[in-house]
Amino acid sequence: MDNNTRTLIDELLKRAEQEGFLESEVYYESDSSMTIAAREGQIIQFESSDSCGLSFRGLLNGQMGYAYTEDLQEDMIPFLLSQAKDNCGVLEVKEKITVYEGEKEYPEFNGYNDDLAKIDYDFLSKTALDLEKALLAYDKRIEAVDDCYTSYSEGELYIKNSKGMLCESRENCFDVYLGCRAKDGDDVQTAGKGWVFSDLSDFDPKKCTDYVGNKIISKLGAKPVPSEKTYVVLDRFAANSLLASFAGAFSAEAIQKGLSRLVGKLGEKIADEKITLIDEGMIEGSWLSIPFDSEGVSSKRTVLIDKGVFTSELHNRKTALAAGVETTGNGFRAGAKTSIGVSSTNLHLATGDFTKEQLIEKAGNGIFITALHGLHAGINGISGEFSLMTEGFVIRDGKLAEPVNQITIADNFYDVLMKVEALGNDVEYLSPEATHTQSPSLLIPDVSIAGE
Repeated sequence: MDNNTRTLIDELLKRAEQEGFLESEVYYESDSSMTIAAREGQIIQFESSDSCGLSFRGLLNGQMGYAYTEDLQEDMIPFLLSQAKDNCGVLEVKEKITVYEGEKEYPEFNGYNDDLAKIDYDFLSKTALDLEKALLAYDKRIEAVDDCYTSYSEGELYIKNSKGMLCESRENCFDVYLGCRAKDGDDVQTAGKGWVFSDLSDFDPKKCTDYVGNKIISKLGAKPVPSEKTYVVLDRFAANSLLASFAGAFSAEAIQKGLSRLVGKLGEKIADEKITLIDEGMIEGSWLSIPFDSEGVSSKRTVLIDKGVFTSELHNRKTALAAGVETTGNGFRAGAKTSIGVSSTNLHLATGDFTKEQLIEKAGNGIFITALHGLHAGINGISGEFSLMTEGFVIRDGKLAEPVNQITIADNFYDVLMKVEALGNDVEYLSPEATHTQSPSLLIPDVSIAGE
């Protein structure tokens, strides 16, 4: 962030005090990105974007007023203060949460890689073209690479308030996404995969193209199987998707509004004793680490489920005050323009003792699920019910057999937590494939499969 923006923020906080705001805070974020798309040996798309936003909030007459702008000029200061005052005037409920005084120390985190910052148009273009060419050469049955994107992005976050709190972080990354189409006779399949790299030394182009190439070819010949109740092994990517879809159930905001099945369940057994669920803001060596939340509270390690027992909700300062507990450091905005809600940071299931192959062997016969589809529509976040299109492979005599698709699995998330028979040991927190939700592969009995 340049010195002019810092000076502007300082002046805004100073003027807010002069205008009668007892407390005030500025939340500033900026993002920039450059994206290349390649197809048929040509660069077909180039997008470059820069954006920033500044949110002000201030306490006046017992009310917290809010204002937002993307115009970072000095003449925006009167506008922000006037807008915040007007917002205070329409609120009827006295604000119980004030701005946070900050902490003496925050976790060390450097998410900005200087080598990544050297990435330019030429690098992104050449990389995209090379990836497309290599993926097409993987197997003659691959007809087209429909999606081949390379992207560089960086972002900055800066929070400062009248109580002396100052939190800032900066990060950047390099992204790759490959999606292709393969045909064998009348059978056409599609597959794709994305990676996020925080260090260019981790980027192996051949590993990326081989992964997608193997994935698409292995899907050829897929067809439905008869409907039944059977063992299912969710691979870690499918299990990640399922866990992410229900992460909001552990939010104290949702629980206090009655929008979670976990209302009144603290201290109760809600899962098998093999299940331990943790939200951990800082993971050593991971680009996914988050040193502080949007309120300036340092990241915590919160055990939500401890050996099957629901031990904690995720809190921001407002929900924590309502519950009479300490915040867990999970007060986040979706952007500078939004209000503070509750979100997980790095939510992960503790790993088990089995390899993916051992889980498949333990299943004996069943379905190995590699992807879940329709997560936006096939899930009830309150009840836990889900019905999702899937793809994967038949498990026969403890081994992977033919590919399957066009089948639906149906169950309840909370029932799954109770009946999980075994967990894999295949979580990779530092992998470019890692996401903010991590689960090992899961062996689950008695799952309903709807197919032929």
